[in-house]
Amino acid sequence: MLKAIIVDDEILAINLLEATLNDNGAVTIVGKFLNPLEAIANIPTLKPDILFLDIEMGEMNGIELASKFANFVHLIDIVFVTAYEHYALEAFTVQAFDYILKPIEKERLMKTIERISLRRKQFQLKADVHPIDEDARTIEDFHFHVHSGRVYIGNIALALSTKEFQIFFFLAQRPGQIFHPSELYKLIWAEESIGHTQALKVHISNLRKKLESVTGHRARIVTVRGSGYQFLFES
Repeated sequence: MLKAIIVDDEILAINLLEATLNDNGAVTIVGKFLNPLEAIANIPTLKPDILFLDIEMGEMNGIELASKFANFVHLIDIVFVTAYEHYALEAFTVQAFDYILKPIEKERLMKTIERISLRRKQFQLKADVHPIDEDARTIEDFHFHVHSGRVYIGNIALALSTKEFQIFFFLAQRPGQIFHPSELYKLIWAEESIGHTQALKVHISNLRKKLESVTGHRARIVTVRGSGYQFLFES
């Protein structure tokens, strides 16, 4: 069962979302917070799989809160639940998994839960990861810690988001292979891109910048014109 935290500055909104999730039975609520700062303090202990975030809150807006998670040691899927449409593009720059408008439609919410569950299962399958007896994977210069979502180059840790880690880990295991954006999107997001791969481009761009900020490794993510993305280890 997936563990979730709800952060919203309106208790009625929290109760409504909790009731809707409880009807599904696939999610257990491990934390509810009216104050975003309290949520940040408790996330390392509660270790949720999903974080349901409102955006316009008094202490800190949801976009700012989501941006805090790059350095957290647990993989979290962020789902914004808000009454405002105009934050959608900004939401995906902080690696949001989905963006749901209030009032919440139960079928829409359940579809998101199913996608998160399927994506997590498919990612583990594609990465050939067996979390019970294997946490760390070393690939060339990189040490991937699957449970925490951390990547180390020597003693230097790369601060990656959930999606950045998934993309990086997937590509690093398949150096030289070329993946079309729509194919890579489907593998990571566990859904068809339907031509919308802008989120993937943002994550690839962020990964490149973070790799370029660290010296002493031989890895590059290159764009093969007309074909897709390729991960290379330079000789």
